[in-house]
Amino acid sequence: MLVEARVLGWPRAVVEPHEFAYEPSHPVPLRQLIADVLRGHAGQALDPDWSWRFLQVLAANQVEPLRTANGAPGGGVDVDAVVSAALEGFDHGYYYVFVGGDQVEDLDQLVRIEPTTRVRFVRLVPLAD
Repeated sequence: MLVEARVLGWPRAVVEPHEFAYEPSHPVPLRQLIADVLRGHAGQALDPDWSWRFLQVLAANQVEPLRTANGAPGGGVDVDAVVSAALEGFDHGYYYVFVGGDQVEDLDQLVRIEPTTRVRFVRLVPLAD
């Protein structure tokens, strides 16, 4: 599948479409898809810079303090804490997820992933006062 992450209103993707080897044999709940992508499903080696940019779209408020505390991007991050923050962020409406061309609105909604599926994470930016 192709995975990308955008911030609404920014001209370029934060994470350009990236091939991600993920082909479950059956539909999975959105929460599992998010967790698997964040963890690098099946031990797939992910580029640390790509991972860091991706995490900032889904869980920016939770990741930046970890970066300061643990050093370089991508290193020393508690992935379980980031997954939890990303799922909570989805529940609070901080970002949307589109699978194919369809928005997925519930973490328990089942999604079917094919090799050509595009998954787009779109973070919302609050308007200034």
